[in-house]
Amino acid sequence: MTRRESRAPVKTTINLAQRERKQKDLGAVAVTAVILAIAIGLFCKYGVVDRLRALDQAETQAEEQEALVAKLQTENRDYDAVLEEYQSSAAAQNITGGGPDPMECLSLMESDLLSRSEVSSFTISNAAITVKLSGVTLNEISAMYSDLMSSSLVSGVQVYTAAADGGAQVVEATLTVDLKSTELAADSGEGAAS
Repeated sequence: MTRRESRAPVKTTINLAQRERKQKDLGAVAVTAVILAIAIGLFCKYGVVDRLRALDQAETQAEEQEALVAKLQTENRDYDAVLEEYQSSAAAQNITGGGPDPMECLSLMESDLLSRSEVSSFTISNAAITVKLSGVTLNEISAMYSDLMSSSLVSGVQVYTAAADGGAQVVEATLTVDLKSTELAADSGEGAAS
């Protein structure tokens, strides 16, 4: 048996051809890198650092407000007791000073005025109640006048009409209700009883 030799190909020439590579312009790369660095820096400043700083300031303000609220709550912890004491002393002072009981005045306001008209404001003092009304007719004001005059708290009523609403009969009015002192009210109650 004879052996055959295997033959492998043998390269006898060298190919010196190279692929051409385009050289990148270093100036364009540098400009792109600078623009990218600026964009990243701006994003970090405005998108991250400033947001964190604003969040920190908001948290600081919230803590300050919470401390202020806690301080106010401790300063006002006795508010209900002081209010009750004030109301009782004001009512006692009003009664001893000859003025009517404030609760009776409020009851008079509710029954004769608030339920029948739109009250824009009212003031109660020792001697008088001043009320600004709207949305009422002259007939309704007359009926209120009669009801107020029949009250044992009232010594007189003055009515001032301020303005009429266009062609309608609805007017705005100010009522000044003069209050009787408690001594006069007690005397008129005794006179009525005898």
